[in-house]
Amino acid sequence: MAAEDFFKGYYEAYNAEDPARLGALLADDVVLASAMGEQKGKQAYLDTYQFMIGTFADKMRPEKITLTPDGAIIDIHDSLTARADVPDFMGQSLKAGEEMVLKLTGRYTLKEGKIARIEIGPRES
Repeated sequence: MAAEDFFKGYYEAYNAEDPARLGALLADDVVLASAMGEQKGKQAYLDTYQFMIGTFADKMRPEKITLTPDGAIIDIHDSLTARADVPDFMGQSLKAGEEMVLKLTGRYTLKEGKIARIEIGPRES
C-alpha cells in the first residue's frame, strides 16, 4: 500500500468511529502528543479517541499530505460538532449541535508499517 493511501485509510477509520479498525493502524507503543497532553500506548490513544467521538461528531479531512522519509506531515481540517453541551474544550464552550473547526498540522512517524508517533497542533503557516 502506498504511504499516501495508508494515511487516507487512517482518516477513513477515524471518521468511521471504528476503534478496532483505527487501532489496527497503530503501533502498540504509539505516542500521541496534542493539546490534551501526551498519551503513550495504543490503549491511551484509543481512550482519547473514545472521549473525542463520545463528545463530538469529529470528522478529520486531510487537506495536504506531504510524505517524509519516516511518515508524513498532514494539514488537517477538523470539524467538531458537539453531541451535547460542552462546558469547556480548549477554552471554549459549545452548545449541543454547535461546530468548532480546527486547522491542524499532524506529524506522523511510521515504524514497521504502523503509526508510532503523532504530534498534532495548530496549523503551521
